[in-house]
Amino acid sequence: MFQKKSHYLFVIFCTLLALFSPLSHARYQFTPSDVYTEALKIEREIEIIRQHFKAPKAIAPERLNIQLKPRNVYQKTYEIFVKINILRAKNQLPRIEETGLEPVRNLDPGLVHEQVRRILAELDIFMTRVGINQRAKAAAQQQDKTPSDVYYLLDSISSQLDSINGKSFTPSFVFAQNMRILEDLNTILAKLNIHERSGPPNRINNATPSDVFNLALEVMVEIQRLQAMAGVESVKLPVLKKKNITPGDVFTMTGMIIAGLQPIKAYLSLNHQITPAALIYKGKQPADALQALGWALRKVKQIRSLEY
Repeated sequence: MFQKKSHYLFVIFCTLLALFSPLSHARYQFTPSDVYTEALKIEREIEIIRQHFKAPKAIAPERLNIQLKPRNVYQKTYEIFVKINILRAKNQLPRIEETGLEPVRNLDPGLVHEQVRRILAELDIFMTRVGINQRAKAAAQQQDKTPSDVYYLLDSISSQLDSINGKSFTPSFVFAQNMRILEDLNTILAKLNIHERSGPPNRINNATPSDVFNLALEVMVEIQRLQAMAGVESVKLPVLKKKNITPGDVFTMTGMIIAGLQPIKAYLSLNHQITPAALIYKGKQPADALQALGWALRKVKQIRSLEY
């Protein structure tokens, strides 16, 4: 009898220990496969919306041989939020502010998973507002996916949104992104006590999206120089052989710059300095976007050290 009672008490003790152990409350570690699984549901929801509006199906973008980071995937979700706002405006719904995130040095897939869930929530709200009752079923759990896999699935979703919206990004959207880059650089310069007094370069009136894209690559090289100082692994950018660069291509490249600045801000303990959401600009041309990005290049070149 005593042995049975002792065994019973031991079982209770072990159960309580498991319940209240810190290990039992450890956060679930999301993987790129988890994010990909949720993104597949976004793809299915977007397909329902596309069919509802009878929009043509867009061709999936070319996939480049590049190993992307979760921070790049997060920026792609920001791009999708911007396009959801375009969709809302097209259907006489007010704009929502895109979600920002405190700078982190190593952005984990769980934060991207949160963003994907937010996108699903916004799509559900939109579908309810416009009278779409059908909903997509959850996808089967995926395996062995990488951040690059997630990125290109979201890139394909972004292209389908262009088809539904009947338009993509304009130079005004790119200009808004470049102003966000300038805000981040101003924050970093202030932290480093660099009293920067440069002004924007002269406006080149006949500038093209290709000019802006090439300048964005120059800025990215400087960002990678700072990443090396901070011990942050950079993304190796491939040589892009696309002939016709669009404002959408430039927007994506500016997103790479913003993503690249976040771990630098985290390294400088600027964790509470969230990159501001983009403002709305009208009537901007590639010349305006080029001038703003040229100013960003002047600013970032002044940073020779991350010591403060």
